[in-house]
Amino acid sequence: MGKVKWFKMKGVAAVFAVVAFVAGFLLIDGGATGNVILDNHYPVDVISIIGLLLVLCSVVLAVYITRK
Repeated sequence: MGKVKWFKMKGVAAVFAVVAFVAGFLLIDGGATGNVILDNHYPVDVISIIGLLLVLCSVVLAVYITRK
């Protein structure tokens, strides 16, 4: 694998990590969606869990990018 292709893959992963981080923090707060996506009919707030997973994915990608 050439250096140029490796840097492009690293750049794509970095952009996805930033987007996932921002989207995750927006979804953690229930008021950010205005309850349009999901009303609170469930005992567990699924949108907050999705937000936490996105933040976790972005952290894992950031560690992967910096370690490689």
